[in-house]
Amino acid sequence: MESFISPDSHFILFFIVAGAAAFGIYSEHKKWFGKLSGILVTMISMSILAMLGVLPVASNPNIKVEVYDMVFTYFIPISIPMLLFSSNILKIVKESGKLLLAYIIGAIGIVLGCFLAYSLIDLGDNSGNTAGVIAATLIGGSVNFIASAEILNFSTNPLFTATIAVDNLVSNLYTLFLFLTPSLMFLARFFVKPKKENQIEDPHQDKKEDYPITIERIAVTVFVAVLIAGTGNFLAPYLQNLIHTELNLSILLITVLAVLAANFFPKHLKPLENTAFSIGLWMMYIFLAVIGAATNVHQIFTIGPAVLGFYLVIMIFHFVFMLALAKLFKLDVYEVVISSAANIMGPSVAAPMAASMGQKKLVTPGILVGILGYIIGTFIGVSIAVFLS
Repeated sequence: MESFISPDSHFILFFIVAGAAAFGIYSEHKKWFGKLSGILVTMISMSILAMLGVLPVASNPNIKVEVYDMVFTYFIPISIPMLLFSSNILKIVKESGKLLLAYIIGAIGIVLGCFLAYSLIDLGDNSGNTAGVIAATLIGGSVNFIASAEILNFSTNPLFTATIAVDNLVSNLYTLFLFLTPSLMFLARFFVKPKKENQIEDPHQDKKEDYPITIERIAVTVFVAVLIAGTGNFLAPYLQNLIHTELNLSILLITVLAVLAANFFPKHLKPLENTAFSIGLWMMYIFLAVIGAATNVHQIFTIGPAVLGFYLVIMIFHFVFMLALAKLFKLDVYEVVISSAANIMGPSVAAPMAASMGQKKLVTPGILVGILGYIIGTFIGVSIAVFLS
């Protein structure tokens, strides 16, 4: 079936893609849909337009849509370095305290839960890759989903759209559960008493340097990100030939180069962090808008339940694992739920959760361990996929 808007209508298509991204970001800021993620709003908007035949479906192999191809080719390789500009590993280890320990316990729970889910639920062909992508996103958020999917060539898998739809739905529901956890009295015995010092405002917090977004910072940010992305793409074929693999290593190399840059040049990249994260997140929304246009309703209803079961097994095991070890490692309920949010949803949810729960001193560590998830999630997910395949 031909779409109302032709695949050759480049500017109209990009206008709609950019509009869907803006709608998702704005709706989340204004709380129009309550706790619903802006990413999910963006994807659902594009899905509806694609299903109604307004837009060409991105997953149709018989149709070439240059706007979609442009987003796939350029937006992800450039956005990933931007989102990793703040990934200073030394700073993360130094400043995150008990939250780092809680985060590592949570990540181990996800890895073990992934192997348990893999043994219980059959996801069909290439199930190892699917398991790896799911593990990657649950260790660090949607940045890792996209990166690991590109590395494992999972974005062409029939499970891709079903998995990303289930991921958004389940992650949002889990976040709501985490907000409720401190009020669930029957869980109190698993935690130590909440630490009063975490509620005290950090006296140095107001002294943090502020780097507003300027035209100079935009120019330098884009230049550095494109330089890293270009270098990674240039080196990837040589590395693939060297180790004799068909895996797409360009995103993995870009991630490594971005993390190295952030750790070798932290002072130079610090003024660019706000600018880089804002641009990188917008580019990620654009990419996920195009993914929304790839939605195949039939696939979600036929394959989705198995993916949903896979997610539930991992998340339930992850939370129970953290509960079981909380008392042993002297973790309170807030440290567990904020680190768990950093695992499942990343720093963008962990930080406001800490603030809304009155845990002022856990806001910055929440961001730091979430960023750590950006760094390690892709590597762990790809390793799991290679092991299971």
